[in-house]
Amino acid sequence: MRVATNWDRYYKRIKISQITLGFIWKAYLDLLNGVHFRQPVKVIELGCGTGYNTLQIAKLFPVSKVTLVDANPKVLAVAEKKLSRLKCKKEFVLKDLFNLDLSEKYDIVHSQGLLEHYPLESRRKLVQLHKESLATDGVAIIIVPTPSPVYKLWRGMLEMMHLWIYTDEVAITRAEFTADLEASNLQILKMKMYHLTELGALCKARS
Repeated sequence: MRVATNWDRYYKRIKISQITLGFIWKAYLDLLNGVHFRQPVKVIELGCGTGYNTLQIAKLFPVSKVTLVDANPKVLAVAEKKLSRLKCKKEFVLKDLFNLDLSEKYDIVHSQGLLEHYPLESRRKLVQLHKESLATDGVAIIIVPTPSPVYKLWRGMLEMMHLWIYTDEVAITRAEFTADLEASNLQILKMKMYHLTELGALCKARS
């Protein structure tokens, strides 16, 4: 039985987590390499945390609106502060992703560190949410941990030292990740492993 991660405890370590996000952003950059848009884009981040990745996307593309969604009010407040200087429309949504009802469509829909905290049925609902939020010609980016030898070693060491706090995290294999994306009728444009512990995918909705 999964025990939910204590996100309040996690976000007390924001300075440490931001170092990690710097490495994650390199994966985003590689996935987005070659992606172009004809006009300013709308971006939504599902399970946004501090909003770091959305902020970086806004530096990479002209952005007309960003929407950040998270169920943790403390971290959403941090995200709002971090993105306060962006010169575009901003929307911060405090809501459970499974009860999210957004009629708007987005050019970039993304998440990192989200799917691995849910069992299969819920995980696929979240993947479907990415797909349903896509505008025509929009792209989805999803990054998840994968049970590589390096991941297992790193996690095992932290667990031995009682420093592993992601109690409901289950790393996702390439086969599982591929099946999740295809089950939601997403076309995989690119899938790669990053820093030997994460899988990242760039997708679009099948026509």
